[in-house]
Amino acid sequence: MEKLVEEAKQGNKAAFTELIISMQCELYKIAKMRLANDDDINDAIQETMIMAFKSIKKLRNNKFFKTWIIRILINECKKIYKRKKSVYLDEIDERTIFDLSSNLNEYEVINDNISFNNILKSLSPDERTMLMLYYGNGFTYREIAEVFKVNENVIKQRIFRIKNKIKGNIRRDKNGYVGQ
Repeated sequence: MEKLVEEAKQGNKAAFTELIISMQCELYKIAKMRLANDDDINDAIQETMIMAFKSIKKLRNNKFFKTWIIRILINECKKIYKRKKSVYLDEIDERTIFDLSSNLNEYEVINDNISFNNILKSLSPDERTMLMLYYGNGFTYREIAEVFKVNENVIKQRIFRIKNKIKGNIRRDKNGYVGQ
């Protein structure tokens, strides 16, 4: 990947396209955890690609391309969120929820009637994104810390709290509903 990044920094459009294609699934999942409306998701990804293409030469260390572009995506999602003032969580599809939940090993045996959609509604966009990066994309605490521009220990603590929040919601949910 670092070689492709270097080529893209030199102006090779094909290399940049290959980088984006290799990350398109990750970018979509992350945007979906924050926005959930397909039009908004596509807008955020498109703006991210444009911004990344225009400023890739400013990327100091090629090995941080992934965290750099995800940070751009998160900022674009925040802009759209502020503009819209709402997130359409009801539109999160079952597959996205399953992708996230199947990576939360501790929660694979949860009663089928618990709605992961409602569990996700109880989390903030940043919390959903952290879970997606950690469980869905295999990011390390350090990589997530770079995305959110905080200390690695802060991310460890936040993910621990998020997991406890989910566990608490599951324990309270004996009737199939978790919500705020």
